[in-house]
Amino acid sequence: MTRKISPQPIQPPTGEDLMKILVIEDEKDVRLNIIEILTSGGFYSLNADNGLTGIQLAKERSPDLVICDIKMPDFDGYNVLEALRQDPRTAMIPFIFLTAKADKADVRQGMNLGADDYLTKPFRRVELLDTIAARLKRHHAQTEIQKKVDELQQINSQKNDLLNTITHDLRAPLTTIKVALQLMEAMPENRRQYIEIALNACDQGDELIQNLLDLYQLESGEALASPEPLNLRELLRKTTDAFQVRSRDCQQLLKVNLPETLPVIVADGVSLRRILVELLNNACKYTQSGGEICFKVREATSSDQKSVLKFTIANESEIPARNLPHIFDKFYRVPGSDRWQKGGTGLGLALVKKLVEQLNGSITVKSEIGWTTFIIELPYETL
Repeated sequence: MTRKISPQPIQPPTGEDLMKILVIEDEKDVRLNIIEILTSGGFYSLNADNGLTGIQLAKERSPDLVICDIKMPDFDGYNVLEALRQDPRTAMIPFIFLTAKADKADVRQGMNLGADDYLTKPFRRVELLDTIAARLKRHHAQTEIQKKVDELQQINSQKNDLLNTITHDLRAPLTTIKVALQLMEAMPENRRQYIEIALNACDQGDELIQNLLDLYQLESGEALASPEPLNLRELLRKTTDAFQVRSRDCQQLLKVNLPETLPVIVADGVSLRRILVELLNNACKYTQSGGEICFKVREATSSDQKSVLKFTIANESEIPARNLPHIFDKFYRVPGSDRWQKGGTGLGLALVKKLVEQLNGSITVKSEIGWTTFIIELPYETL
């Protein structure tokens, strides 16, 4: 036997789903008439029979529009409008005045205080709804324009900050080169040492420019991944071997933990190597002499059940918890660190994050008990 399924009742929209309009009117019949028109027009109504209650409601409920009578005892419509315009929470709410007669002085005073429109009582249903629609449409357009203006101002501010930072960071290696050349002239017997200092400064400036270009391409979508068959174990061996030499020179211990077998994968080898080099380079720079750096790779399953390669790079150096949320920001300086003394540009980790995202992966960082650990998960395909 087929069971009859009763249709589910359609739930009417709640006040939170509709545009809220606050009606402030001391005449009960007029107020109820407006509420009835608004309800039939698809709006949710709030109402107050005096100005003070209306102001309180506006601050508590943030209506999309206010309709307010001018002539009310004790606290009239002008007082209501002035109070709302002075409060940042309600200053931008569209405001329509109701007036018993088209008195030009009333209208002019209301507009001077910042009213958006007015209606003369008595009014027809269509007049009320058309006026509301026009005000809401205009307010929406103004809001969108202001949003664009704010976005452009933010972009302009970021551009100025970027230019200031680039100017500062390029000046640092140039100053180093200039000083090295001056010392070379004054003390030619130490020429080789000063040439090396100048060359290192040139490398730092070149790294800054290259990282800026790479970041721009990633952020603008111009940099495209180039997947290719990749012998993962070979790539990891070559990458870590170079850092074994560097860590020994710095009296650091680099521990590498790789599985016996790793799959041949299809991936962007250039981007993957860049990610690992930047993170290992960062670990070497901020690990003291005698400290440890650990590099581990394993196959894993992500939270959404995808096969991923999990890379863990940890070093004996702790970042204060308050600085961790900013660690991937461009040009971010951990307070107290000298990026040029460490040989960095402040762009390495920002670049790493963008490269990981381009490969559809994720990167997290934690820092505690004297260690900082970066964990990368990258989805992969095998041949």
